[in-house]
Amino acid sequence: MSNTDIDTDIAAKKAVQKLLRDRFAQYRFERVDVRAGEDHSGDPALFIDAYYGLSDTPLDARLISHTLTELRDLLLKMGEKRFPYVRHHFDERQVVAGQR
Repeated sequence: MSNTDIDTDIAAKKAVQKLLRDRFAQYRFERVDVRAGEDHSGDPALFIDAYYGLSDTPLDARLISHTLTELRDLLLKMGEKRFPYVRHHFDERQVVAGQR
C-alpha cells in the first residue's frame, strides 16, 4: 500500500467518523472502525462498523438509510470510489421508533 493509499484511508475514516458522530450523536455514538477490502464480487469496498451506547431516544431507522446516501456522496466528493458497507452496532436494548 502506498502512502497515498494510506492517506486516503485516513482521510476517509476521519470523514466517516465525523459524519456518523454528527448524525448519530443523540444515539451515543462511540466509535467507528473502517477497513478496506473486497466485497462478495471482488470489487474494492470500505467496511464500516459503527458502535453506539444505549440511548433513551428511540432510533429513527430512516436515519440509517439517509446517512448511507449522505456518506456515499461525501466519499465520492473526496474521490473515494470504494462502496461503503456500513454495519451499525446498537445496544441490544435500544428502542426503535414505532416498535414495541
